[in-house]
Amino acid sequence: MALPSPFSSSTIKTNPCVSSRVPTPSSVSHHHHFLTCPSGGEPSPHRKKSHSLVVLGHRQGQPLIENCILRDRKCLRELSSWGIGGPCRYFLRTSRASQLVAAVRYCRERCIPFLVLGRGSNCLFDDRGFDGFVMLNRVDQLEVTEPGVYRVGSGFHFNRLGVRCSAEGFSGLEFAGGIPGTVGGAVFMNAGADSQETGDVVDSVEIVTMDGELQVLRRSELAFGYRWSSFQDMKDLAAIVAVTFRLTPSTAATERQRAFLERRRRTQPIGERSAGSVFRNPSGAEMSAGRLIELAGLKGFAVGGAKVSDVHANFFVNFNGSTSQDMLALISHVKESVDKKFQIELKEEVKYVPYRTQM
Repeated sequence: MALPSPFSSSTIKTNPCVSSRVPTPSSVSHHHHFLTCPSGGEPSPHRKKSHSLVVLGHRQGQPLIENCILRDRKCLRELSSWGIGGPCRYFLRTSRASQLVAAVRYCRERCIPFLVLGRGSNCLFDDRGFDGFVMLNRVDQLEVTEPGVYRVGSGFHFNRLGVRCSAEGFSGLEFAGGIPGTVGGAVFMNAGADSQETGDVVDSVEIVTMDGELQVLRRSELAFGYRWSSFQDMKDLAAIVAVTFRLTPSTAATERQRAFLERRRRTQPIGERSAGSVFRNPSGAEMSAGRLIELAGLKGFAVGGAKVSDVHANFFVNFNGSTSQDMLALISHVKESVDKKFQIELKEEVKYVPYRTQM
């Protein structure tokens, strides 16, 4: 199962001092994830692409991190919309960007694998948990720098941003109103729906590198595709910190968003434990992933406590105490069935977070 998606965005990071990889059911890929804006460091407007700003001293924030870490006491099922997962070895809830940067450096210095977690809306955690460091991103500042231009922390709820922008009469993020997850996750995966995509309205993105440096990337330096962004290929990305969106005025934004939300309520299993769309829509195919699964006769098919939704076949729900193994088995069965019937290989949009990386 390929690692990364949504919006909730989480990404396993391993350290340069160890050689490791993350095994997944069908493939292996390395992806990176989000933080939020380091306090105290405003980027220079004259900064060039190759330049970066060190935002914290090498040891700054380390004592604070030591005192705030929870060890073996946070269960990941509490942080996942699927409600699946065991405890993590280290856990830290971050409310300031400086805490995220300090935590990244803490892990690097100790060779601890880590992931930065948003809303957990597209993660499948292992039943044993995660033998590493989980940083819960709750940095959610928002400022309007000019009409229609919003600078938002990567931990801000994406649906809240969509509702606010539409209510204030700006178009471009109407689709976000019903999407769980964070701003960082949405940008990382280029979340989209209803003919809109996150990348269409991104003006600039602030990131933190694995060396704890702040970089500002302009729109011209970024690339976006279907459920893809150039962040997914950045080897030194530790986290997206903040995003600036540039929207266009529209008197119909709120009405359009209401229509999107109403359609979602009719066609998706709202209120059930799911992770949104499990598979990407196959490129070049005439039918969506959900339609292919439905035509394969798999609506309502269950493995243990995991089930293909009766409402939308591309949503898999934890309806009866599903384990990660139940969900993985269901995903594998659906992939094999669709491939056998239609000769189409579905690609996962959700990401599996294994208990331990292989050294």
